[in-house]
Parts: sequence; structure tokens; C-alpha cells
Amino acid sequence: MERRVLLAAVLSGVVIILWFSLFAPQRPPAGPAAPPPAVGSTPVSQPGAPPVPAATPHPQVPVLPAVVGQDAGEIALEGEGWHGLVNPKGGVLTSLILSEYKDDAGAPLELVQPGVPAPLSLGVPGPWNDELYQVERGSGWLGLRWSDGKGNWVEKRVSAGKGKYALEVEVRGGGEPASVGVVVATGLQKGLKSEEQGRFGGLGAVVRVGGKVERVSAAKLDAPQPVRGAIDFAGVEDQYFLVVLLPSSGLEGVRIEGVQARDPGVGRDATLPGAGSADATRSDATPAPAAKAKPPARLPQVVAVGSGGVVRGTLYAGAKERGTLVGYGRGLEETLSFGIFGFLSVGFLAALRWIHSWVANWGVAIIVLTAGIRLLLFPLNHKSAVQMKRMQALQPKMKAIQDRYKERAKKDSTVRARMNQEVMALYKQEGVNPMGGCLPMLVQLPILWALYTLFAYAIELRQAPFMFWIKDLAAKDPTYITPILMTASMVLQQRMAPQMGDPAQRRMFMLMPFIFGFMFMSFPSGLVLYWLVNNLFTIGQQVLTEKMMTGAEPAK
Repeated sequence: MERRVLLAAVLSGVVIILWFSLFAPQRPPAGPAAPPPAVGSTPVSQPGAPPVPAATPHPQVPVLPAVVGQDAGEIALEGEGWHGLVNPKGGVLTSLILSEYKDDAGAPLELVQPGVPAPLSLGVPGPWNDELYQVERGSGWLGLRWSDGKGNWVEKRVSAGKGKYALEVEVRGGGEPASVGVVVATGLQKGLKSEEQGRFGGLGAVVRVGGKVERVSAAKLDAPQPVRGAIDFAGVEDQYFLVVLLPSSGLEGVRIEGVQARDPGVGRDATLPGAGSADATRSDATPAPAAKAKPPARLPQVVAVGSGGVVRGTLYAGAKERGTLVGYGRGLEETLSFGIFGFLSVGFLAALRWIHSWVANWGVAIIVLTAGIRLLLFPLNHKSAVQMKRMQALQPKMKAIQDRYKERAKKDSTVRARMNQEVMALYKQEGVNPMGGCLPMLVQLPILWALYTLFAYAIELRQAPFMFWIKDLAAKDPTYITPILMTASMVLQQRMAPQMGDPAQRRMFMLMPFIFGFMFMSFPSGLVLYWLVNNLFTIGQQVLTEKMMTGAEPAK
């Protein structure tokens, strides 16, 4: 019985890990709801206004004369933790580079995805995305104006925000531009090669509406998905980075779409719908030979539709650093996907950062954190080991009871109940709790899951070297040495553990290390390092428990 309960607990843990790593559920975007009241110092809609099916056109004003720019040169902007480029052709952000992070080639990390509509472009193709804007420069801000002289006009303003990774943006439009919305982001430039991202590098749209975070993967965007309600932020995210708009004026809604794009290595494609010719002015616009082109990838695009033709707010374009995200409020820290036991992950992250401040190596910090957790859990683990040893000692007596009722118990439920009563009486007589070995393990499952998600999503481990061949604790081990060592340690741990149950059950347990080893081949090396070190501490604890029990026997 003990062995079956233990087997059930272990298999349950494996199913949970496999499910969340392979088939993590994605909540669909919220359905239609009333638009939120305006926030900020300049309301643009009355609180309590009824929902409207489409963006409210800008109030009629006299037709503005045509306004077209003359200078096509890109303009540099810079803020805390980022620097970027604004292209007057389309009035869009063609580059957002994070100063503190590098891509897999060692170059500064670029967030703007090439070959697709850029941030601040309008949500549908048109001359407003293709023609030059008139530029006005101020102290720390940039203004852009365009008008076709036929009632269609756009005004944009971009400046460095007050916080890290922040830009303050405002887009106003009249005529058709008033109702088409503004692109917040279309995909993100990859910071890691796809084969190094493992199972955790997914790209998708993220919206917090009605106090809940909704996520939509790019693969599910076969048709546009509207989102309405009290929107706190909306944009695009991947494992470690995000570009989202935190609106300071009321949004009538958000539109999430799937956009086909060429591979970033092929060059920008200015003919894509809504991309505009702004992308063609970059130095990487020269296409590679057609033979090297890859099939188009579907990218998530998030378009914010403002109230009264105005989209205004803070554009957060940066890393998922928990401390930074918390500072912005609105639940932005919820974009860190720590899962159901996220409160434990947050505590472990704080402990890991504190340890790193002393040892200056994230791999060593993982080892120290693992040792600390094992020390705290030693009483529970020791109790579990003692109960399992006692259960092993009872195996001959239990087998004798089972053999006595063996044939009759299969046919008669009354006899089977009598057999179980005798087994329970034996447990009581010997002072053994049949669940004593499993309950401590079940208590540890939340801790294991919290650490699992922490090592998978904490940006602190991205491109953090450990030693020797491990150059990035966030990427899988390219040599597979750590998964092999982890599997070997689990096999040794199994052989040292008390052997209970029938031969079929023991064979099942001996397969578990190889199942885990196969799973962990694609997991981040930091997570594999934790599991390996944890196994080694478990083996040491088993040796210590054995000595403690052996020393206690003569005293009885």
C-alpha cells in the first residue's frame, strides 16, 4: 500500500510537470464588455458611458491643409535602459534596443521585429503609414505631424518616460485614422535562437482586462480577437521581455491579430500589409538569397483603439525584471509566469538575488539555495525516510497476511476487507503510519513546482554562466552532461532507497529516472543543475539517516 501511494504521488508530479510544460492552458481573451472610464488628468470620455461597437470618430473639425515632411533620416531617442530610432516615414519606432542585454550573437538586444508593422504605426494600411511626417524636436521629446489635406490627419508625440524601459507616447488622429487604432507591438525580436529556448520561449499577446491577465499564443490567432473592458495594459511578450502599453486615457478596446512575417534573418519586407515603407529605409532591408528563406511565421500583433481617436500612455519596452514591473503597478508583474505557487517563487527569487550578491555567480547561488532548502526540509525528509524503513521491515509480516488471504480475497470482498483490517492492525501494533512516508513528499510538491517555474522564467539566469561548458543557465545544456548526471544520481538514489512492493512496482520506479532525464534534456540548465544538486543532497541525507537509525538500534 505504501509503495502504491508513493508511486501515485510521483506519477502525479510527473503528469503535472508534463502538462504545464507541454500543454499549458491559454485563457481566451475577454469577451465584449463595457469600455472603461477614462483615467489620467485629461478624461476623454464620460464615466458610465454605454459601450460602443467601434471607435468613436474624432469630432468634426475644419479640414487641415496637407502636411508632409521633407527629412527621411531616422531620429535617435534615449531613455533609462533603452535607446531607439524613430523613422519619419510612417512616424514609427523602427528600433528599441535594451542597453543591459545582449542577443545570442552578443549584440545589443533589439525588441522591434523586422518585416512587420512597427510600433506606433496605424492599425490598417494607408498613406499615414507610408508618407513622411513633419518632425518637431523638443527637449527630450519628438513630435510628428501628417495630413493629406482631405480630412485625414495624424499627430504623434514620443518622449523618454520617467521609469526604466519607459516611453511616453501619444497618437491623435482625424478622419479614417481616428478609428483604425495604433499598433503597440507586432512580435518581438528573438533574444535566443529558437533551438536554445526549449519549451519556455513562446511568443504571444498579453492583456490585463478586468483585473485578470489574458494570454493568446500566436498559433491561435487565425482570426482577429477583440478585447473590451477595463484594460490595464496590452502588448506582446515572450519568456523574458515584453512591449506593452499602459494607457493613461480611455481605450475603447484592443484588437489582437496574427501577422505573417518573413524570418528576421531574411530582411524586412516593406510590402507586408500595414508595414509601410518605413521599414525599407533600414540597413538590413537587403534580402538574402531566396534559397535561405524560411516559411513565414505567424506573429501576434496588438492594436490599441483609443477613445475619441486618441491613444495615450506609457509604452513599457523592456525586460521582465520583477522589481521594475512592480514599480509600474497595474499588475504588470503578473506577466512573470510563476504559476499557482508564484508567491513561493517570488520568495525564492529574493533569496537567490541575496545569495548572488555575496557569491557573484548564479550557478553557485542555485547550489547554496538548494542546500538551504534541503536543510529546512530535513526534519520532514528524515521522518519520511524513517517511515519507509519501518515499512520495509514490515514487508515479511504483510506478505504473510496477504498470502493467507490471497485466493479468497480475489473472489470475496468480505475476505478482502478482513485482510485489510489485519494489515491496518499490524500498522497500529508496530506504530507505523502508512502515509508517513508520503505526506512529507506531498508537502514538498509546491516548493518543487515554485522552483521549477522560477528557474524557467527568471531573467536573472538568462545568459548567466556557471562554469566549464555551461555558459547560459537559461538555455539547455548543449552537451547534455548535466541531464545525464542527473539521471545517474536518480538511479543511485532509487537503489539506496528502501525496496518495497512487488517486482513490477520496483521496475516501474526504476524507469522514473530515465523519464525525468529525457524530459530535462530540453529544460534550462539552471533547472537541471538544481535537480542534480537536490538529488546529491538527498543521497547524502539517506546515508545520514541510515547511520542515525543504525546507531539508535543498540540503544533500544
